[in-house]
Amino acid sequence: MDHLLIVLLPILLADLLNPVLLGGTIYSLSTRRPTLNASVVLLSFFVTYFLAGVIIAVALETLTDYLHIPLYFDYVVELVVAILLFYSAWKQYREGDQHCEEQLTHDRRMTFWGAVTLGVQINLVGLAFAIPYLAAIDQILKAQISVVSTLFVLLLYNVLYVLPFALFIPLRAVYKNKSDAIFAAVNRWMHRVCDKYMPIILFVLGLLLIEDAVSFLLGYREYSFLSLI
Repeated sequence: MDHLLIVLLPILLADLLNPVLLGGTIYSLSTRRPTLNASVVLLSFFVTYFLAGVIIAVALETLTDYLHIPLYFDYVVELVVAILLFYSAWKQYREGDQHCEEQLTHDRRMTFWGAVTLGVQINLVGLAFAIPYLAAIDQILKAQISVVSTLFVLLLYNVLYVLPFALFIPLRAVYKNKSDAIFAAVNRWMHRVCDKYMPIILFVLGLLLIEDAVSFLLGYREYSFLSLI
């Protein structure tokens, strides 16, 4: 379990570079009920993201059991995820500073259900940034832990994912309108980091997954980088 959490940490850090969720959180904090709306946005995002992870994990496990696929299938999936990471890195490199959070529907008179809808919408708009999540799910399934442990790790991953964005809520409550300048600065910084380094991070993650899968398929799994950390 400890080794799995260590492997998931760099994937989580890559997943956190999500300008769509940051943009949605900052926007909800500029509405008439900032604390409630931001909390609902993050909660609806959290529930949707977690349930999507559960559905993907169950689908993969069901397919594996039904078709009696051997253990190496997990590493084939790892190769597929690595290819998706490469594609996502190339796509983000090509798009440059085109920010997909601009596709979000904004309403400064946001209602409760409007906040719920925004949280779900962030998941849909941010699909391009969800490939690290697939990598995390693959690593969790590959660990061959119990169902309860799998759900716990997936839940913990999602909690740690949402937590940094939730910190903006008390920041808004303490600094009120003065926080706008802070949020704007953080948003600009996130875009710079995402535009410049996200393709590199995704590419490196892809290389690590390919190295791990190829090492296993060639019979040298104990020498792979992910096994040694």
